[in-house]
Amino acid sequence: MAVILFIGMSTALAQTGGELQLAELTKKLQLNAQQQKAMAPIVAERNQKAKALMDNTSMGKLQKLRKAEEIQQNFRQESSKVLTPDQLKKLEALQAERRSKLMGS
Repeated sequence: MAVILFIGMSTALAQTGGELQLAELTKKLQLNAQQQKAMAPIVAERNQKAKALMDNTSMGKLQKLRKAEEIQQNFRQESSKVLTPDQLKKLEALQAERRSKLMGS
């Protein structure tokens, strides 16, 4: 279920493009110019890894789940170097909201 959720989120992310994702993060987290510049490669790396995971047909569901968790953990870790504690809380809330919507809650 989590793999399907992650793949669904990754597909949605890939469809919106890195620039739109960064624009959304900028608006919702109120990123300043320096933070926007720092977050751009973090978002791009996450998207690239998520796409590679979706395209990988040699991994089983459990392996994909573990890799998806690793990708998200890395994204949070890298984001925490750029964002303020308040922005991190907002990011976590945004991600939780997306997970909820994808699961149909």
